Amino acid sequence: MRHVSKCRLCHKCHLRGTPPPGYEPAADDSHSSEASAQTTARRLVSTDGDTSGATTTGTAASKAAPTRRKKGPVYDAELDPTVPIQYKPSSYQPRRQRDAQKLPVCEQCYGCEHNLTHIASATHFLNNTYINEKGATSSWIFKANTNMTPSGEAVVKLYCLPIAKRPGAKIPSCKPSRIAEIMRQLMAVDKLSAECGFTDLVPRMWLAPVRGVVPDVGYPIDWYGLWMEYVDGISLENLLHKGAPKRLPLPVIADLLNNKLNASKVVRGAVFDLLTSQCDRHAQNIFIQEDGSIQLIDNEACLQHMWRNCGFDSVLVPTTQKQEIVRLANHFVLKLPIKPGTELVLPKGTADPQLLLDYRCYLPGGADAMGNRFDPDITQCLKKITAMTPKQVRAYFDFPDVRVATNLHTRATDMLTHGFEWAAKYGAPQNAVPKRYRFQPKCCKLVVKGWQTKCGHEWEPKWELPVGNPITGREWDKDRPDPGSYEGGTHPEDGELGRNATSVGR
Repeated sequence: MRHVSKCRLCHKCHLRGTPPPGYEPAADDSHSSEASAQTTARRLVSTDGDTSGATTTGTAASKAAPTRRKKGPVYDAELDPTVPIQYKPSSYQPRRQRDAQKLPVCEQCYGCEHNLTHIASATHFLNNTYINEKGATSSWIFKANTNMTPSGEAVVKLYCLPIAKRPGAKIPSCKPSRIAEIMRQLMAVDKLSAECGFTDLVPRMWLAPVRGVVPDVGYPIDWYGLWMEYVDGISLENLLHKGAPKRLPLPVIADLLNNKLNASKVVRGAVFDLLTSQCDRHAQNIFIQEDGSIQLIDNEACLQHMWRNCGFDSVLVPTTQKQEIVRLANHFVLKLPIKPGTELVLPKGTADPQLLLDYRCYLPGGADAMGNRFDPDITQCLKKITAMTPKQVRAYFDFPDVRVATNLHTRATDMLTHGFEWAAKYGAPQNAVPKRYRFQPKCCKLVVKGWQTKCGHEWEPKWELPVGNPITGREWDKDRPDPGSYEGGTHPEDGELGRNATSVGR
């Protein structure tokens, strides 16, 4: 029996460092579990090209070579002893496919440490069965065994896996140096989450090697992955739109959101998303449990580290495009005609259940604004961040660069000094003007009318949009009239403060 590292594919990998009883190591199998464990720690990034660094000598070669200005050595994180192994690009580098093709396909092998299963397996929720989504990104997500959680299970996200997630799709490209940088960003966010008391809302994360095979494929894995606490429940997207074999009846969904939704977590979720400038908080990245508790997953698109043209975007926070899409529908917010040559059709007054994720529905005393009345642990955290310089913020949380640390420092200062709503309207980082929306009346209760949900109380929002292209964030450039009616980022209710907000506190 071969060690997993000696197989191109392995259909059954035993979780042990030696062959199971009755089997002997293959004659050419020089690996052991100990040797495999050392591989990840010592691996340097390799490519299919010639990286030997050999130079041509001789008179002819020197005459042919053009005269070039000498440059200093290029920084290499692999050679920097101060860079931890989990942040080196080689820790996210699969083996070369050219080398793997020379190896046999094994029916059985040994040497795995983790039994990986698809996270997209069936989940039972309120007596219904759901198939969890695979996600839109090219990274793969599995459930795996671990001794890092009380349950013995965790979710592991693997980047750079050279396998298409869907039939017919292209094998994703991957840049390990970029993945290593994203991992550093996520570990900084994890520390921030713990510092500010969000650990019951945001799953804890850590980095560690993964040694197993892709289920149903057999592709061997021996590099670092992003490990996360396993989150019970299903995504809100699954609950509302993708239920399988069928969606729950609307009255059941309305009862869950009207009567069981964890109000405290919704409010604190909005605070987390604004503080960390989340730009990908949609229904697929919000998990809900049967008791109404929620958890926020996939938090890497934050603080303009990945998407530099996004200030923040979350269904939990009004003024953002994702929240407006929940209120008005995607085609309307993006100003897309229903048919070529036709104008936009106004929404018909239905209420998307996601409207109940509006934090304003759960403020004490029925208040419409949070101001700076945060939970004590959040207030203490904001004060700590504000008291630092951006460079100190970067060093304390170990962000990959000072720019994202500056964004956190600025946001924390705005929230602490001017309050939540001011920071959402006028704070930095900021969205482009055509993507900055006004606060609208909140809808905090659902009623079911036939096959639709409507707001269960008086609700008269305006069907207005800011001027400009809501996709690019630039001026309107279509051959039809712009249905926008106001300048994004202006808020009449604030009067003179709103007109001069950009200079307040700066």
